[in-house]
Amino acid sequence: MNKFQAMAQIMMLLNEDGLLKSGSHVYKIVRRMVSDKIDRLGPEAALVHVMDRKSHLLDQIKILCMWHKSTGRRPPPNF
Repeated sequence: MNKFQAMAQIMMLLNEDGLLKSGSHVYKIVRRMVSDKIDRLGPEAALVHVMDRKSHLLDQIKILCMWHKSTGRRPPPNF
């Protein structure tokens, strides 16, 4: 599996509920996070990591969407 394939599978997992809109600020943040994770862990390990922590990551994405929707700003750097 290469980085592109892992990115596609991970983004599909994280967007099963359709919360992420392609091109949105939150979508770009999540893609950047996933890209960094793939670079650190490798494609296969990143996919396994996301699968193991999927519910936690989905909760963070929902919070991120609410934050951006209510403030219109970027989240704090330690999010």
